[in-house]
Amino acid sequence: MKKALILLLALSMVLALCACSQSAEPAQVETPAQTETPAQTETPTQNEEAAPSAENNGDPAYINANAADLTGNVRFYTCFAGEVGTDALIAEFNSYYPNVTVEATTYKNSADGNVGLDAAMMAGEVDVVLSFGVANTAKRWSTGLFMDLTDRLAADNLDLVTEWGTDAYKYNDRVYVFPSGGLSCYVAINMDKWNAAGLGELPTEWTYDEYLEACRAMTERDADGNVTVYGGTDFNQIDYWTYSVRQSKGFNAFYNEEGMSDFDNPLWATVLQREVDAENEGIWYSKATFLADSTKSRDKIMAGEIASGIESIITRYITTSDMTFKMGYAPYPVNVAGETNYMGGAIPNSFVGVTSNAQDSEAAYAFAKFCATYGNKYMFCAGHACTWTGVDPEEILTVVFGSAEEAAKKIDVDSFVSCVVAAGEPAYSEDRIVAFAEIQSLVEEYTKYVINGEMSVDEAMTNLKTLADEAIASAS
Repeated sequence: MKKALILLLALSMVLALCACSQSAEPAQVETPAQTETPAQTETPTQNEEAAPSAENNGDPAYINANAADLTGNVRFYTCFAGEVGTDALIAEFNSYYPNVTVEATTYKNSADGNVGLDAAMMAGEVDVVLSFGVANTAKRWSTGLFMDLTDRLAADNLDLVTEWGTDAYKYNDRVYVFPSGGLSCYVAINMDKWNAAGLGELPTEWTYDEYLEACRAMTERDADGNVTVYGGTDFNQIDYWTYSVRQSKGFNAFYNEEGMSDFDNPLWATVLQREVDAENEGIWYSKATFLADSTKSRDKIMAGEIASGIESIITRYITTSDMTFKMGYAPYPVNVAGETNYMGGAIPNSFVGVTSNAQDSEAAYAFAKFCATYGNKYMFCAGHACTWTGVDPEEILTVVFGSAEEAAKKIDVDSFVSCVVAAGEPAYSEDRIVAFAEIQSLVEEYTKYVINGEMSVDEAMTNLKTLADEAIASAS
């Protein structure tokens, strides 16, 4: 009974706190899944009687057999403040591990913030870290800041592919971090606009050309031909158009097989030109406008000024919005019909690991493992998706909306589960980081030139290829 009360308290905290949070979103550095993942497997329920253990007939040990007896203190560094799921995460962890104290510290996922975090890790001030981006995380495991978890995972019968859908994140064939949260990309749709356009059932698969046709149908104009409602939009982040390349390639989009840049691949020019053409046609909201006034695409969508958009975090804000319509969801559109959609699953972009000098390593490992399994659902409070394949969609609906019934008042539940929860579906990944930061900056720079009309798409790709190759050669 005590455990049940604690779990109810944790969920109520999430509902109240997720709803009011407006904290800054971590910078999104994409990661990947090179291989398709297995179908979602059954996992034990979250109660005392069914809690798995290391002695549970070889089943994965999500919760330690001695959980109630384990003691220790865990200093946890995360980008998310307590009201963005962290407090509720710790509360549920303590329902299993009542004698482990977790102290959460929030750091900023910026260049300066990550430098400060690295210094704190080296000084022995941190036990568990929620680390964002492959580049930051790889630097930490390759320099010995993270504990090697390989043998612990084997003892707990935890396999990366089975549990989290990918084994792309290994260093010298060793495992140093758990995938702990991902970027789920999808199309968020104003169902009033969709239905008014007579578009029928929400698609379960579609091409980008088919999506743009739907945008044409949903675009509204006044008597003078001026657009009053745009049919669609890309996310306001400058480089989100590149996700369409990631969707097709599946792995290390910036690089070719020889390790140089891939910007001479015609797909890059095709994808960017498609967005430019959609803007010029008036069916697509201008990215330049987003950049000029710092407008958030989600705000325009929820206000009914844009009928649909490529999104990844909008669900975080729906619970507190005054939307007058239901939000529906469709999968990220593919470039070519029938190809594998590597935007179908949650792209790992956050990882949780134990520092190599953790003060109470057993307690720290237990907490990190919990963050990546049972606690993974709380990532939805910050708009991030679960990467754990054992996630229960019903629990996510409860965490975010209060219940499936409450969720149904604001969203189309079936499409949300299939397109947003999406754990276990194929997901893009990347582990090549040579000159990654430099290339990312170049992509952003030349994208701006294109959307501001200062350079053609072909000119931008030519320049990108030259400069990115130079950066790779210099860094190699």
